[in-house]
Amino acid sequence: MIEKAGEISAARMAKPTRMLRRRLLPAIFVLALVPSTAQAQMEGAFDMGVLGMNGAIDHVTKAEEARARGLKPAPPPSQTIARSLASQLVGRSAAAPASAPALSAGYKASDTVRGEIAGIMADAAEQRTAGTAQEMRELVTSGKALKEYEGVVPALGFKTNDAVDALAFYLLAQWGVANDYRDNVTPTQAAGVRRQAANAYATVADQLGTDALRQQFAEMLIVQGVIMAGVHEAAVRGNDTSATQQYAEMARRGGEILFTMDPTKIALTDQGFARK
Repeated sequence: MIEKAGEISAARMAKPTRMLRRRLLPAIFVLALVPSTAQAQMEGAFDMGVLGMNGAIDHVTKAEEARARGLKPAPPPSQTIARSLASQLVGRSAAAPASAPALSAGYKASDTVRGEIAGIMADAAEQRTAGTAQEMRELVTSGKALKEYEGVVPALGFKTNDAVDALAFYLLAQWGVANDYRDNVTPTQAAGVRRQAANAYATVADQLGTDALRQQFAEMLIVQGVIMAGVHEAAVRGNDTSATQQYAEMARRGGEILFTMDPTKIALTDQGFARK
């Protein structure tokens, strides 16, 4: 029996039903959080996605070093990625690139790096909402979020341990929650989004030269994407219209930064995301 949203214990994953398996996003991975914690984690989901992009490349340290040498710091990687995505959000009729750029986006995962990720995300969660650090730490170190991700990526045509696929997944989760999207995401649509993610990732790939950096970049995005998709799905399954609308609004605010425009004005097409 599937527990109701208010009956789910913190950091437990509910098993998907046959009906839920018909949808690729966000239904296959349901993050089970108690309602008060769910809102706190949802509010931080976009912020920590940015943290994943910038933290993996250690942007703050590099910016400080550049200033010390009298140089102009490079823009944060999240801004660079957002600009690339914005340039690709063309009209529906425009053709997407036939293929993604060749990139070294795969990585060999390390438990040591995952422990570091857990610490970063736990600290960020605690700074936002007191009392949430341990739950976030356990979510990362237990591997539950990654396991849910690993269950859905084959249907999307994505791979595990790949930073581009992680970014594409995060983009789909952010857009999906913002639009309260409940239909299938087809492999063709997912492939279109992955091409866009690859183009965006290519703008920062030279700064992600090690397995550890790519793992941090990817897994922070994966965990936050699972949180966003999971709390949204829990609200949908519980027929909680108020929560669904609230989560959509949070995702829209984050999406305006990620996509540099209101994500509700973006359509999901066979070529990827496009302006409506």
